[in-house]
Amino acid sequence: MAELQHQWTEFNPFQAVGTQTWTWPVGERLHYWGYSVRPFQFNMEAELVRHFTTTDNNGLWTENLVVTTNTGGLIRFSAIAVIGA
Repeated sequence: MAELQHQWTEFNPFQAVGTQTWTWPVGERLHYWGYSVRPFQFNMEAELVRHFTTTDNNGLWTENLVVTTNTGGLIRFSAIAVIGA
């Protein structure tokens, strides 16, 4: 049976109105990873417009999350890894 491992970002960045790209060095190639963005305060909206992953020659994985909001405010990112199957 598969096991899930969840983690939140250690930071809750402020995003102004508009679109911004955030990077998060999390993940690896052995498991399935899922990502999301959520508002961290009331009366706010946040939309994950694009998500892409980059790697380097050292095997470091960086998630690039493009987020847009019409209200601005604190956001929070979430990652889930599926281990085993």
